Amino acid sequence: MSKKNITIDEVKHIAKLSKLDIPNDELEYYVAEMDKIIGYFELLSKVDTKDVKPMTHVNNINNIMRDDQSNPSLKNSDAIKNCADTFGQFIKVPKILDKD
Repeated sequence: MSKKNITIDEVKHIAKLSKLDIPNDELEYYVAEMDKIIGYFELLSKVDTKDVKPMTHVNNINNIMRDDQSNPSLKNSDAIKNCADTFGQFIKVPKILDKD
């Protein structure tokens, strides 16, 4: 595996996706930190795991399943009567996603 170096443009792109405002004078710091993280993954990729069985939990845990049981639920009118903003039988929530 070849060494991947993170660029300032990639840091800016990741910051934008994460909705973080990273000042220009700190970009080099984050480039170095992300390069270290990539280095750790490269180190981990060299570990021989061919004889290790895949696992879903660190501990020996089994899911405890039960049969689904149908129970009465709230009426629409009861569910929305304490909501701050509604539109008919629907609950209005603030917009959290931008289009860009």
